[in-house]
Amino acid sequence: MAVTNAQLRDLLNRPRGLNEGTITEYVTVRTNEVNKRARGTQYLATDSPDKVSDALKDDAVKMLVCADCLSVLIDTYVSTVPENDRGEQDRRFKEQMKVFQERGAIALKLIAEAAGSAYSEYQTSTQLT
Repeated sequence: MAVTNAQLRDLLNRPRGLNEGTITEYVTVRTNEVNKRARGTQYLATDSPDKVSDALKDDAVKMLVCADCLSVLIDTYVSTVPENDRGEQDRRFKEQMKVFQERGAIALKLIAEAAGSAYSEYQTSTQLT
């Protein structure tokens, strides 16, 4: 997978106050999460069209990391911007964060085993599956 800091900065319109290290750590964490949730090939043929592509995984990582980075920006914005400019930026960041969170959730559903298979998960009084 090849999610870069530059791609994420471009998606976020190159905000100031966001460290490269922060982005790199979030990419690492979210890449592990996406890889864990992605449909495996244990039930699918290697040439199956239902196999999760690296592009789908990259998209999920990008959306999730963008939401994480916007959360960091909202939390740290107070120290970098004068108070009279803060309100408008906070609203913009929060709206962007909602969009990225929704897109991230959709991307995770697309790659997850439950959304891509014929199996369902349910709970009975005798068995948890």
